[in-house]
Amino acid sequence: MEKQILEINLISAQGLKTPSANLRRMQTYAVTWINPATKLRTSVDSVGVENPTWNDKFLFRVSNEFISGDTSAVAVEIYAVGCIKDFLIGTVRFLLSTCLKRTKPGERSIGTPSFTALQIRRPSGRFQGVLNIAAAVYHSSDYAILDKLSAVSFRELMKKKESEAHRLRRLSRGGSRRSQPSSGGESCDLSDGADSSTSSSSTASTALKEWNSVRETAGKMKGAKSDGSGLLCGLVTPRKIPFCPPDQNLEFWAKAFEEND
Repeated sequence: MEKQILEINLISAQGLKTPSANLRRMQTYAVTWINPATKLRTSVDSVGVENPTWNDKFLFRVSNEFISGDTSAVAVEIYAVGCIKDFLIGTVRFLLSTCLKRTKPGERSIGTPSFTALQIRRPSGRFQGVLNIAAAVYHSSDYAILDKLSAVSFRELMKKKESEAHRLRRLSRGGSRRSQPSSGGESCDLSDGADSSTSSSSTASTALKEWNSVRETAGKMKGAKSDGSGLLCGLVTPRKIPFCPPDQNLEFWAKAFEEND
């Protein structure tokens, strides 16, 4: 049986009545479904109070018979958020035949949204408030992701696409770190393999031994009488620094003072 995609957009509502006097500030959301087993919910409006705006879209995979049927309907319920439980504000039964235009017998207009306003029925049975709603029909090939789903929120669909794109970007960045060009122009493997860890540990131990040797040599030199030798770039290089004439004069007078003492 050929399928179509029905898009329902719950835009906003006006003139809602607060269901309980205990609610200090009314925050509302709406729930919609075609099959009661699969219900979809809008985000919560915390600003509009009696006149909320959601503008949430929902996609349903339905048959051609459902789209063209005169009694085919979408159910909507509007709730107010409560501390212990949520309060039902009202319900709407949206007949597709009152909104979607026919192009020819048995078919509806494809890709053209239709807007309408429907009265909201309160739990008492009285009508109060208006729900602004839009509907459109698309070919199932336009939404291949719904091949295995019967209904999905467009907002959740975008979140899944963003998370998938973020995961692919993270994987691509990880791959670029593992393969980076070396100074010779060849790619070097930065993976944490056993060979690389063994090689790195061997190099580290060799460097540590050399450094300890330099430190021991430097310590010995520090304890011995200074003869002008120096330490350069980690290598012990004995180097006799000759006295310049002014230094020789100073040495001569220093010995003379010691003899007089």
